[in-house]
Amino acid sequence: MSNPILVTQLSQDAPLPTWLDQQDLESLLRQEIPEFRKIESVRCKWEVQLAQPSLCAHLQVSLAGNKKRQVSYLIKSPESVSIGLKVPIKGDFSVEQYMHETVLPALEELYANAEKIIHFSSPIIKSKQKSIYLDYILNKGYSVANSLKGLSVTATQGILSKLAAYHAGTACYIEKNSGKIRELPKLGEHLKLGEEAAKLKSLYQMRFHESLRANDVREYEDKVKSFQKYVKSNSKVLDSKASFNVILNGSCWPNNFLIQVDAFGNVKDALFSDFHTATYGPAAYDLFSLLLTAPAEKSSRFDSYVKYYHDQLIENLILLKFQGSKPSLTDLQLDFLKYGHWAFEFATEILPIMLSDFGSNDIDELFKNPIFGVQIRELLPWLENRGYFEED
Repeated sequence: MSNPILVTQLSQDAPLPTWLDQQDLESLLRQEIPEFRKIESVRCKWEVQLAQPSLCAHLQVSLAGNKKRQVSYLIKSPESVSIGLKVPIKGDFSVEQYMHETVLPALEELYANAEKIIHFSSPIIKSKQKSIYLDYILNKGYSVANSLKGLSVTATQGILSKLAAYHAGTACYIEKNSGKIRELPKLGEHLKLGEEAAKLKSLYQMRFHESLRANDVREYEDKVKSFQKYVKSNSKVLDSKASFNVILNGSCWPNNFLIQVDAFGNVKDALFSDFHTATYGPAAYDLFSLLLTAPAEKSSRFDSYVKYYHDQLIENLILLKFQGSKPSLTDLQLDFLKYGHWAFEFATEILPIMLSDFGSNDIDELFKNPIFGVQIRELLPWLENRGYFEED
């Protein structure tokens, strides 16, 4: 059984961005550190291993009494959303800002009222129209979950537990504030890609199809090509009224989770690093996203992971006194069949990125990775046998 693999801080040095307001940083530091006097230096790095590359600012500051201190922030802005697009999914900074300012505090309050203390993201220190400042917790015992070898069973369960709590909280939040779903895009709208994301998606589809022979699954060439065309022609059709709908994170990949583990590899806590693709839609989307990219054992443990998630989901819905219809395990399985094409897309377009060097921009190499070759030889027959790779 694989142990959880943790990424050390992968980052790229960056010049001080023109949009980073030093006066705003000084104001933030005065608010956070009463004895703050001045900023002596600022060193910036792009954290490229995260689901959405974000700017880390390491500040050397002087304090009263000739003391010095280093302070670090993770900074998100509209500019950072457009940097380094590697996944064919369009994000929105205003959505992330709304999640941090409105939704996440409300979810934590729901749980606090039920006498459960829980957090879903790094603490937000300050937010304004152009930027979000978050506590930089990568130097406080958290690391980015990585899937080069995949996460162990216990690590995957730790993340599933937090995802279930998040989904349950959002379902209760929407139940109490039904008008709030208008503040977020629906999943069907989210799938309307921008021009850059659409081109990237088409390129990934082509490269995946071309890689089938090299990865020793040439027997799937015709089926893959046909299914890719089918998914593209039906991508605008999404009737999710009968599904268990939540506020999706939308990017449930291993590089969107910051995890804290104990000496035995058990996850003590898991936090989302990003919410720029949050949407309203079926919980099955996030589940497929996570389970087809993160675990070391994907197909063989898929059903047990879904059962674990469902148990945690129901437990949290009961805790929060959810009044709506609670999904049965069968309901979730039916949604997986209905939206099986998501499993195919995550396995063929997102998984190769998760198995790659996050610092590399060589798209051709994504699909030549021998680790991806091993996994796709396992997953294509599994997708076919489950009915997730089937045209209506």
